Amino acid sequence: MSAPASVRLDALLARSARVHPDRTALEGAGESWTYAQLDRAVDALADRLTADGVTPGDRVGVYAPKTPATVIALYAALRAGAVTAPLDTADPPERTARMIRNAGLSLLVTVDRALTGAQRAATRARDGAPADADVLGHGLHRLQILAPEERPAPLPAPTDSGGYLLFTSGSTGWPKGVLLSHENVAHYALWAAGEFGLTPDDRIGSQAALTFDLTTFDLFSAAAAGACTVLMPDLLRAFPRDVVGWLTEQRITAFMAVPSLYHNMLQQGGIADAPPPALRIAAFGGEAFAPELLERYLRLLDGVPFYNLYGPTETNACTYYRVPADWTADRELPIGRGIGGVHIEVLDGDGAPTDGEGEIHIAGPVVFQGYLRGGAPDDPTTTVTCRDGVARRAYASGDLGRITPDGLVFLRGRRDNQVKRRGHRIDLMDVENAVLELPRIATAAVVAKDGPHAGEIWAYAQTDATEREVLAALREVLPRRMLPDRIVPLATLPTTTSGKVDRRALRDTSGHPAAPALPEEITV
Repeated sequence: MSAPASVRLDALLARSARVHPDRTALEGAGESWTYAQLDRAVDALADRLTADGVTPGDRVGVYAPKTPATVIALYAALRAGAVTAPLDTADPPERTARMIRNAGLSLLVTVDRALTGAQRAATRARDGAPADADVLGHGLHRLQILAPEERPAPLPAPTDSGGYLLFTSGSTGWPKGVLLSHENVAHYALWAAGEFGLTPDDRIGSQAALTFDLTTFDLFSAAAAGACTVLMPDLLRAFPRDVVGWLTEQRITAFMAVPSLYHNMLQQGGIADAPPPALRIAAFGGEAFAPELLERYLRLLDGVPFYNLYGPTETNACTYYRVPADWTADRELPIGRGIGGVHIEVLDGDGAPTDGEGEIHIAGPVVFQGYLRGGAPDDPTTTVTCRDGVARRAYASGDLGRITPDGLVFLRGRRDNQVKRRGHRIDLMDVENAVLELPRIATAAVVAKDGPHAGEIWAYAQTDATEREVLAALREVLPRRMLPDRIVPLATLPTTTSGKVDRRALRDTSGHPAAPALPEEITV
């Protein structure tokens, strides 16, 4: 199942409203919506947005926690022809303001309980000018960011008629807006619905934030199949045992999450003692799965298909691998093959296909349209000649890998400063630039640690500020998921013979490469 070039995400909802009007489409926050009810609400709000001046290609942000009203707002903005950007209410206002400015968002839609935060972010994005709120219904409000004459130039096709915008960490210190067309997202959503055999009887457990690309499956694959999306309360993610109980109580049949959540459900949540009885399909992605824990999951799932999905935000999931039920931890785990219609190539340093290690390139209908920088699109893709001799538009993922003669891909790490943490891609330079912008910081380096602290992000700073002062300042500009695990003030940072900061010394297993300026360090 693939998406025709003209498919729209809101049309997936409309089709199920026609075919399955009385089926439950959405549950959450104590509410239940049939497909007919949801589609009518989306239609009404889309009409209101259009009447208020939203035109095709405008950029609209949805700043709200994950509730049915938020889902209505996302679909309505899409139906009005807008490029629609879910925004995280947990992000600091200054970071949200940067996203608003960088993407050229002209309008924010928010909910009652997030209105104050939305107004703070909007005011900062407007250089201190307050943004007035208008009531939209369903507990929603709109905040005008840009007047019609201030809006950025129209986007090129196909996003001139709308699209989806997700943000990812950027090396400049500014979040990058990943611009996806309707087809980019729908191709993956329709593929997943077909591969997983979704039907109107399925109940898809939606645990991730709407700003995370995992939720494109939760929303749009469900709509494609006429299935029910069940919104998990955000607070549950911190309590693995409650997540396990929720999966059982809500009769979840399909579930997708990052490995760290699966790890916690196994080690702290008791899922081995009480596997969710209705679960019939499970998938993970976003980071590596601990091999021993994966082997245990395969045993406790007892034949339930368990998929490994891979893909950067710029392509959504683009490869898949159904892990064999008899897989063991002493075997290497591939990221699989390209989903239908997607071509995966591994290129060497000269840009030629290689049977050895190289950079993973992704081509096909899932590849994004480019980044929004200063409101304007910037397409970083290139044309590559694949091993079959065909030239294709491709995205260079920054991930290293190798590919077998039959097309099976294995991941080998990164070629840049990006790391994955609880499924979120984080550019260490993004964190480092945030540290460097703080007062009283002479210089700084942010590294991903090796050895016993592997997986942790540490910030080393030449400063007379205390750890707590640095951390408090970082909390004003970085979301919690990007805060360093440890902050280490130093009198000086170690350098190489060429005078550059010795990042290898900072990454080593000993912790402190030099005596800190203060006797203690703080763990976030």
